[in-house]
Amino acid sequence: MSSEKPAYSIHSLIHSYDGRIVLDIPHLDIPSGQIHLLTGPNGSGKTTLLSILALLLTPVTGSVLLDGVEAVGRKDRRLRRKVTLIHQKPVLFSMTVRNNIGYGLRAAGLSLKEIDSRVERILEKAHLRDIAEKQARKLSGGEAQRVVLARGLIMETPVVLLDEPTNSLDDASRPVLCCLLREANLRQATIIIATHDAELLSSPNTQVLKMDAGRIIE
Repeated sequence: MSSEKPAYSIHSLIHSYDGRIVLDIPHLDIPSGQIHLLTGPNGSGKTTLLSILALLLTPVTGSVLLDGVEAVGRKDRRLRRKVTLIHQKPVLFSMTVRNNIGYGLRAAGLSLKEIDSRVERILEKAHLRDIAEKQARKLSGGEAQRVVLARGLIMETPVVLLDEPTNSLDDASRPVLCCLLREANLRQATIIIATHDAELLSSPNTQVLKMDAGRIIE
């Protein structure tokens, strides 16, 4: 069940590059606790919207409320820590898979016991235990993407944003992705995925938002 307060509430949002409008969203509420698929062709504005929702990009004009708090123009670490953005291209640190996955938890100052427990749990769920001590930069594309997913999801933020997460995954890894995201959703995480696959994570709890030319058209 989603709460009454939206995860995001967008009003009069406009963003442009070199004078060309790439996002024009008059109003959009994104309910919390659900899975949302942003679909549409390349250049439709999906990645730009994710960057704004991740508080990494400031729109030209407009308002973006995150959990009821205005996010545009704010440099609030507590607000940023509510959101995890998992990029399309895997970027891994020069360390083992295990240390990559626990990196964010160490930076957040969690206890070693809590870090070890959460890392062990997600290694199992992401099917990464057999390569936990391998150097992350020597992994295949599909393995690297699973490590990036695990590193992001282990943070257990209220909002998880993913940009084309299936692009680097092989067929065997797609069910792992879906399982990890469904589990995150079970703890009431709001999940927003930019994807070309409108059937990804199809369920009664999934909302599809179709984009074209910077607008929500469906």
